[in-house]
Amino acid sequence: MPDSTQILLDEMRSLRADFQNFARDTGERVATLETHVHGLVDNGQPGRVSLLERSVQGIKQRMWWAIGACAGASGVVSVLVWCIKEAKQ
Repeated sequence: MPDSTQILLDEMRSLRADFQNFARDTGERVATLETHVHGLVDNGQPGRVSLLERSVQGIKQRMWWAIGACAGASGVVSVLVWCIKEAKQ
């Protein structure tokens, strides 16, 4: 076999080996990524993202409840102050 043909065959074998290594590494990375995505999203059970969304929604509800309670309390205090001022006059 001529030297150029042997060189080409060796290069193609090397390229095929490199490609196989690349394909194996890529497959492993995709599998790891899928595992992480299933943990974040849903995998039959609530994922971390849905649990986080529920927690944020609960915090928002408590915040609005606190704002409403403060508004109501300030209204009551305003009425009491007005009553006390009227009683002194």
